[in-house]
Amino acid sequence: MYERILVPTDGSTGTAHVAMQAFDLASQYGATVDILHVAETNDDDELRESGRQAVATLEELAEVYDLDTTREIREGDPTEEILAAADEADTDLIVMGTHGRSGLQWRLIGSVAERVVRHADPSVLTVRLPETDRTVTDSAQAEAIVIEALEADGYDEVSVLGTDQQRNVWVVEAEADGAEQLVYVDPVTQRTSVIQRSSA
Repeated sequence: MYERILVPTDGSTGTAHVAMQAFDLASQYGATVDILHVAETNDDDELRESGRQAVATLEELAEVYDLDTTREIREGDPTEEILAAADEADTDLIVMGTHGRSGLQWRLIGSVAERVVRHADPSVLTVRLPETDRTVTDSAQAEAIVIEALEADGYDEVSVLGTDQQRNVWVVEAEADGAEQLVYVDPVTQRTSVIQRSSA
């Protein structure tokens, strides 16, 4: 149904949640995800860097899903560049947040998402941006990610011994086939890093 999915990002908080909707669909249909950031000509360095970081974060998150992705950074009017990118890539679906930057200009002419919905040829899925970038929000979710990661590494018997939420990471202690494991979970990208502490 979908072969190419376009995910525009302006670096707004909560972008990872929006992207995950696209990545779930891409995983289901075997689609390629095109990640796009459009810098406006009057953007300052901080906004441009925020956009570049957002693209890098989404690429890292896409790796967790094992997806084929492309990345592109353009300059110009966001709506025009998003529509042009969708046309050039023969996009089947655009997935984007319903909020982005705020300001008088956006209140007067409407949000970028609204204008894309009105003018895009492909279907557009809009997702409300949450107030945080974190995609792992509770210990049960962190533990499920750890169990899945350890089982994917070939362990058969996995149990969680304890979970701690630190400022920028979840820390999960687990036992896998008799070996104690310390697993760090990135709360945004869900990427795991495993350290074997001891073995039976």
